[in-house]
Amino acid sequence: MKIQGAYDLHIHGGPEPIPRKYDFVTMSREMESAGMAGFVAKSHFFSTVPYAVLAERYGANVIWGSVVLNHFVGGINPNAVRGSLGFHREGTPLLRIVWMPTMHAKSNLEMLKRKGIPYDIPPEWTAGEPSPGAQPLNSIPPIDLLDPLLQDPLKQVLDIIAESGAALATGHISRDEVFHLVPLAKARGVRSIVLTHPIYPATGLSDQEMRELTTEYENVFAEMCYIFMPIDGFTAEEMVNHIRQVGPDRILLSTDSGQISQDAPHVTMERYLNLLSEAGFSQQELTRMVVQNPKTILGV
Repeated sequence: MKIQGAYDLHIHGGPEPIPRKYDFVTMSREMESAGMAGFVAKSHFFSTVPYAVLAERYGANVIWGSVVLNHFVGGINPNAVRGSLGFHREGTPLLRIVWMPTMHAKSNLEMLKRKGIPYDIPPEWTAGEPSPGAQPLNSIPPIDLLDPLLQDPLKQVLDIIAESGAALATGHISRDEVFHLVPLAKARGVRSIVLTHPIYPATGLSDQEMRELTTEYENVFAEMCYIFMPIDGFTAEEMVNHIRQVGPDRILLSTDSGQISQDAPHVTMERYLNLLSEAGFSQQELTRMVVQNPKTILGV
């Protein structure tokens, strides 16, 4: 399958403290030239909405913005979400996804400690390049969505997401936090939810749990990222099996790419689609996972 008309809702770029393959303006031009319909720019450090505004002013209109609620923006901070509002494209806010904590989620910090990684920015994210933003794990207060003190700000964040029409992504939180967050978000009117690469060890959802969440609640999708194969050691067979077990109707394909050690995101996405096509997924199923489901999440 060719990537014309496809979306990728999870791409990293710069400039940011982690070295990245492209800045987001250059990436927007490349993605548009390659025929991609759109992508969501992600940074673990700050809102990417300003990058989307700049890219649009330089003539590339395929980028959407997001914000990740790590300590860099104050954690579960309603004002960090409010600060990304106010910019639109044809009436649609450029802020399309709000991620729960990634680097500073309690479960993610515990995972890094188990791996023997001493800093919050692991070397596989940077191809071994040092990052000036890295902090020792023991110096970072873990963000736990089950913390009673976080429930009020968490509800405020979810209300802003619901009111703005953005999507929620679960980030690197634990299984128990996911099962707390998803029903809470849906009860407060959040339109769509992405289970952020739920097979990642920090979260570790089973296929059955992914099916449960994606079928019980409307517009909840399980994300399967290409980058898990070259960086995290998952095999193609494992990825194919997870997708089949959950079902294409509830799967979002993304690359989670942009690392300096990897190919360009649009090249990575095309490779992913070809791999899945060769594994037996139909054109209709691939279109569902890379066009229709992303458009539902984006609300476009």
